[in-house]
Parts: sequence; C-alpha cells; structure tokens
Amino acid sequence: MNNKTFKAQITVMAALSMTIIFSLICTCVRSASDCFYNTQIKEACMLSVEGAFSAYHNDMLSEYDILLLQYSDKIKARIEQYAEENIYSCGKNVSLMGVDVDNVEYITDQGGIYLRKEIASYMQYGLFSEMADVMRQSEKELQKVEKIKEITSDIQDCEKDLWEVDLKILQLIKYVEGIETTDTGIVIRRGEPVSSGGYFAKSAVNGIVSRDSVYVDEKKVYMSIDNSEPGYTDVSALLDDMYEDASGVAASEENQKEEDYINSYSDVYRRNYIKLKAVLGGTKEQTEKALEVLGEYDDAKSGAENKLGGCMEKVSAEIKTLGEELCNELIEDLKSMKEDNASDKKTMCDMQQLRQALSRNLIVLNGVCSQIEKLEENLNYDNSRDVMSSVVRCRQLLYGLSAKGMKFDYSGVDFSIESSGLSAVRKVRQLITDGILALVMDTDNISEKSVNYAGLATDMSGKIESMESKAEEIKEQLLMNEYLMMKFNCFTDYLDMDIDESAGIDYTLEYILCGKSGDKENLEQTMLELSGIRTGMNLAYLITDKSKKMQAYSFAAGALGFTGNMALIKAGQYLIMSVWAYGEAIMDMRDLYAGNKVALVKNEKNWKLSLENLLGMKFDSDKDTDDDGLEYRDYIRMLLMLERSEHKNYRTMGAMEIKMISMGHDDFRMRNYIVSMAGTAVFSVIRRGQPYVQIISCSYI
Repeated sequence: MNNKTFKAQITVMAALSMTIIFSLICTCVRSASDCFYNTQIKEACMLSVEGAFSAYHNDMLSEYDILLLQYSDKIKARIEQYAEENIYSCGKNVSLMGVDVDNVEYITDQGGIYLRKEIASYMQYGLFSEMADVMRQSEKELQKVEKIKEITSDIQDCEKDLWEVDLKILQLIKYVEGIETTDTGIVIRRGEPVSSGGYFAKSAVNGIVSRDSVYVDEKKVYMSIDNSEPGYTDVSALLDDMYEDASGVAASEENQKEEDYINSYSDVYRRNYIKLKAVLGGTKEQTEKALEVLGEYDDAKSGAENKLGGCMEKVSAEIKTLGEELCNELIEDLKSMKEDNASDKKTMCDMQQLRQALSRNLIVLNGVCSQIEKLEENLNYDNSRDVMSSVVRCRQLLYGLSAKGMKFDYSGVDFSIESSGLSAVRKVRQLITDGILALVMDTDNISEKSVNYAGLATDMSGKIESMESKAEEIKEQLLMNEYLMMKFNCFTDYLDMDIDESAGIDYTLEYILCGKSGDKENLEQTMLELSGIRTGMNLAYLITDKSKKMQAYSFAAGALGFTGNMALIKAGQYLIMSVWAYGEAIMDMRDLYAGNKVALVKNEKNWKLSLENLLGMKFDSDKDTDDDGLEYRDYIRMLLMLERSEHKNYRTMGAMEIKMISMGHDDFRMRNYIVSMAGTAVFSVIRRGQPYVQIISCSYI
C-alpha cells in the first residue's frame, strides 16, 4: 500500500513537470514565431516605405543634388503593394489590413527650412571650418555698414528736421518782410529778391516809410518791397488825410452843403478808408500767421534736438561695431549740431525779440481794427464830427505800432545767384537712383529674359519655427549660401560663359536675392542693394577723411549759409557726404560688373570720384582698378547673408522650378513635393486576437 502511494506521487509530479516543460516550450515557440513575424513586418514596412521614397525626382537630384518625392495617393498604394510583396514569406499567417499616412512634410513647409536642412546635409561639413573665419569677418563689416547706413539715415532725418526749423524762418521772412520764399530759400531774380505780392507784418508803418522805420538794413530787400504793391504804407498819413476830409465837410456852412462839394471830400475819404482797412487787416492777418509759425519753429527745434540726442546715444552704444575713430568723429559732429541747434544767436533774426514785437503789434492792430469797424465808410455832413473823433482815437491806438525787434540779417545771402539750397545734391542722388543701370553698364548687354509662371514657390510665404540652436542655424545658413554660389549663376559669370538660351532666366543668384520676374529687374534691384553696402563703406571712409569732409562742409556752407544755422549746415554736410559716397559706389559697381575687384575698405589712394565730378554727373576716372579686394560674387555672398532665410528658401525653390520647367517638366512645383512622411501599417496575424500596428516613416533629411 505504501509502495503504490509512493509511485502515484511520482506520477503526479512527473505529469506536472511535463506540463510546465511543454508550456515553456510552446511559449518559446510562440514567442519565436511572434518575433519572426514582427521582424518580417518591420522589415517589410521599412523596405516598402523606402521603396516608395526611391521614386524621387531624378532631374532634381541630377541638377541640384536634392531628393524630393511628389506626393499623391499613389504613394499609399505603392507602400501597400510593396508591403504585401515583402510579407509574402510569412505565407497566409500575416496579411496587410491597410496603410494610413497622417503626417506629411512638404519641402515648402515652415518657411522652406527643410530645403535648407537637406542642402546642409548634402554639403561637405569640412567647408564650414574653412568658411567660418572669412564669413565672420564679412559679417562684421556688414554689421558696420548697416550701422553706418542707419546712423547716417538718422542724421539725414535730423537734417530734415533742422531744415524744417529754417523753413519756418523762411516762412517768417515772407510773413514779416514780404519777400517771396520757397522750401529752398529766398526767391531771387536778376540779382534782386522778389516781393511776395501780398500784405505782411511790416505793411502798416506808423510814420514816414524808410529803411530805418521798417528796420531793413539790406537795400535790395527794402527797394524790392517799396517798389511793389501793396508794399509799405504810412497808415498815419492815411488817417491824417481822412481827418482833413472829415474836417473839411464838418467846417462847411449850411448854404454850402451842395452835393458836389461834399462828394469832393467823401470820395477821397472813402478811398483812404478802404485802403486803411485793407492794410491794417492784412498786416494783422500776417502777424497772426507769423506768431503761429514761431510756435511751429519751437516745436521743430525741440524735435531736432531730441533726434540729435538719440543719434548720439546710438553712436555711443555702437562703438565696438563702428570703431573708436569713426565713433569719435560722429559724436563730435553730432554734439556740434546739437549745440548749434539749441542756440538762436546764429539764425537770421532774434526769435525772442521777434516774438515780443509781433505780440506787441498784434495787440495794437486788434485795437485799431476794432476802432476802424466803428468808422463810417461813407462820409457826410451828419457823421463828419464822429469820423474826426474816431480817426483821432485810431491815431492814439497806433502809437505802439513799430517794426522794432523785427530785423532780419541778410549778410549771409548772396543775391547774385538764385538759392537752391541742397536741391542740386538731392537731384544728383535721385538721378543716380533712377538711372543706376545705365550709369553702371551698357544696358544692351543685359538679359531681357523674364518668366511668368503661376504657382511658383517664390510667391509663397511662411515662417521658420525651429528649435535648433543659433550655432546650428548659422552653420546651415553659411552652408546654404555656399551651395547657392556653387549651383547658381550671376551676371559676371556670363562675361566668360555663353548664355543658355533654353534657360528661363540667366541671373539666378540675383533672382534668389530679389525675386522679380525678369533678369533686368533683378539686376537693377541687386545693384541698389549692392550700392547700399558700398555707400556705407565709402561713407565710413569719408567721415574720417579730413580733407574730403571739409570739401563737403564748404559746399554745404555755400548752399545753406544764408540761414545762419550752423546745425543745418553740419547736417547738410552729411547729406553731401552720403551722396558723394553713393556716387563713389557707382564707380565701384562699374568695376565689379566689369569683372574687376573693389577693396572693401576705401582709402585716399583708391578713392576715385571728386565732389566736382559728382555734381557734374561725370562718373569717369583714370585711376587703375584694385588688384586686391572682392569680386562681384563675393559681394553677392554678402547680400545672401543679409537676406531673410524664408525669402531665400522660397526664391531658391522658385529658381529650381524655373530650371525644371525649362527641362520639360511644365507642371513641376515644389509645393507638390515632400521630404518626409509618417503613418501606420496595420496587419492581421493568425492566432493573434489584436491587429498588429507598425509605425512607418521615411525622410530625406
């Protein structure tokens, strides 16, 4: 009995052990089977997606080394087809239920950042270390150029405000002195100032008219007004005549009150009354206008002072970028301009005295005009004594009317020439800008090609939203710029190369910079951008060249000296220097577009344009071209550095599209192409209750 029990225990234990062993073996087999299927599915998905992505655009790869896949429903069908073929080895145990693509990234997404990344991955990273030092120096110079342009633009804005100050003085000359003025100065014809032809604050004179009584030292100014209409008018003499007329009528006896006798006085009285009322009314109106202009003068001075102070702060903050020498020159000039603007001593008149004199006269004129309104226009025997009384009252009220304190200094005005201020310099700047193409090159040599394709990426817009580091972004930007220099052409490339007649446009680098439809428009816009760089560098030199700076100051003093405003003259000097630097930039670009080099930093030896030739629009020089310096393509590289990444990305895509179209791909548009894709593939596995979901993805980046 005991033996049988013992054997039964062995049998039960053996059965349990075998069950566990068999379960373990089955689990291992099932696990191995699942691993096999999982591996097969993953491999099938990977091969399927990569197979679909192998249908990239061959010509884009051939021309630009860029991988792109045109997105359509066929991609999903192709992945499904490849997946089914790749899981064939699993037999009927595994079947594809479907593929879902839910995350597609187009090359045009996010401001075109995927194009930049694909280009960066293509470029040899060894280039970066070689380019870094060169690009860092160029970037430093570009920052300096941009700051110089910005500060010079601010100074020119100050010049506008300072000119606004002197424009108010010119308006005061018209309202107070009666001399015609314009925005550029006093109007002069045949060596004489021209009368405004209307009333002015000095029109009404209380006493004998003379240069002393109207406080005009300049004989030509006095004679111009005195010989014109309405000119100066002795209002006290008019009142005396009106009193005599009224007295004559009042003194007549009863039997002498014939109509003819009365009319002989009343007609003269009426003419004097009308003239007196017009003169006093006109004088009062112009006095009020002059006081209003004086208020605007104060506002203009305050605005100019604030801007000059802002310029000084900006220069001081940029000493590292600008350099100590240039910074000190700018601060010294701005400080001088600010001090001169704060003072009224160097203007054509004493503004404080003028304000007091005008205010005093306005009180007098208000009283006299009010009294004149009480006078009868028509004189007769019945009102003659009232008229006499009112005339006496007017004479009493006129006692305070005087031109004292209203004197202008014309010693700085050259009446032998017509003043145009700095309009000649501004005209030169406008002529250069408007005709920059013809000034730089023979326009017959410019490509006339243009494109008008709808739906190009050039017209797209978007914003880059990247979490990458600044260093990584800079590296990608530099690599892309070098890629563009390698793959695309610019104007000077065709100096030694035949034009491809089949190409949609020739100047593709200029197209990437500007995005215009035609070669000519892109070339002109690039010239303007390039002239900005050269103008900034040239101006940096002019500011530190004492001799050329003095030439500019002398010209400004000759053009604006009549104002007596030294701050305006100093600001005018900067306007002249900026236009001079612009003119020198034209000389530089002539060399660049001819395939020659131009030094980045100017000096006395390589400066070509004289101020005299600038004003005469003579852009010729007998100086040799620079042996050292930068070529046109080097400056294009600088402009690429300044261009916004989004604009550059989309325009690069546009240039690629134009090339593909010229190769026969009429419907090629970058917006239809993707660089990455993600989704899921769902499989059914035999004896597994749940579907098997596999994530699928592929990217060219």
